[in-house]
Amino acid sequence: MKFNPCTFEQAVTWFVALQGQDCDEQQRAEFQQWLMEHESHTAAYAEAEKLWINLDSVKSAPLPNLKARNQRWNAMQTGIATLVFAAIATGWWLDYSAETVTHSTGIGQRQSIELADGSHIELNATTQLSVRVSWLRREIQLREGEAMFNVTHEKFRPFSVQAGALRVRDIGTRFNVRKRQDGTVVSVLEGEVEVKPEHTWLGQNVKAGFSCKMDEDGHLHAIEPANFEQASSWLDGRLTFNHTPLSQVVTKLERHHDVHFVFADVTLRNETLSGSFETADLNPFLHAIEKILPIRTQRQKQTIVLSRR
Repeated sequence: MKFNPCTFEQAVTWFVALQGQDCDEQQRAEFQQWLMEHESHTAAYAEAEKLWINLDSVKSAPLPNLKARNQRWNAMQTGIATLVFAAIATGWWLDYSAETVTHSTGIGQRQSIELADGSHIELNATTQLSVRVSWLRREIQLREGEAMFNVTHEKFRPFSVQAGALRVRDIGTRFNVRKRQDGTVVSVLEGEVEVKPEHTWLGQNVKAGFSCKMDEDGHLHAIEPANFEQASSWLDGRLTFNHTPLSQVVTKLERHHDVHFVFADVTLRNETLSGSFETADLNPFLHAIEKILPIRTQRQKQTIVLSRR
């Protein structure tokens, strides 16, 4: 059962109070009344009890320079344990109740996000991701698309990006993640990240200047030098290609323009293209490929037909 932060805080307060030696019958009666007021109170108190049970090592651990000589020590030990419990319970709840926020962009749209920790995320067109920042961790789930991460490093609060079956953990860096149907590519511009496929114990580090790809079958490819311009030119409103198959080129363009490309000759899909083009204007691209490649373009409303000439 779900319960709100106020209810859990009350449950922890009651649990700590009931452990004290000065807890009298009136307090216990008031607690029973609170417990019976709503079923969420019972659920919250049960959760507090579970946390207490998991603190057996704390409750029994000896403190330095103190010896268990009398009852005062036992009372002190209980008091210390309850204080530790209250702190852990508060942290647990702050982590448990952290909100997940979803961000998305449509065709030709971009979005900038600034997190409370000072980290920045830039979303490319047709991208969807969710952000969950809690007391203990910072988690991003990239469901589809491309995003650039400029992370404020925090030693005790990790920053990670889950893109399909690939998990990327920040080690103080700036990196780009692109997740599409043909796989996920991580390009590191500054610093270092750790990439780790699901269901594996060990990951591998990718340093600045390098990239790593996981294909659609979940296989992690070898680390190789990254093409900085190709990985980040979209931030400046440009698309950069380097001997890129035309089938991939038009797929990227369809994310920035409300058009659909059709190959009248399927062999044209394998033609490669190099160059840099502005994402805002499609016409210069169409003129360029007619000059560079043996292609003729014909536009019919939102459909662009590519045929061989």
